[in-house]
Amino acid sequence: MSLTVSLTGCETTSDIELRRAEAALNEALAVGADASASEDYMKAEELLIKAQELARDNKVLESRQTAVEAKVIADDAKRKAEERLRILEDEAERLGK
Repeated sequence: MSLTVSLTGCETTSDIELRRAEAALNEALAVGADASASEDYMKAEELLIKAQELARDNKVLESRQTAVEAKVIADDAKRKAEERLRILEDEAERLGK
């Protein structure tokens, strides 16, 4: 009985990780990462698609791992894009615009 309780308490899908990765990509897109950190953004997008495909194939562990990787890369793309925006804003301020 305790084994059954333990198993039912486990997450059996990668939905949470997929949603987190998708949210991270949306946040990165909102700050222009598709243009200013395009390599990272595209890699994260590719990984999210792969994670979704793995989820459809019921490869939950692989899907979770891939979605987590997509989120990490999307977060990095967002950070790079935000840094690029700060640099541009600083430059514009320095030039008096």
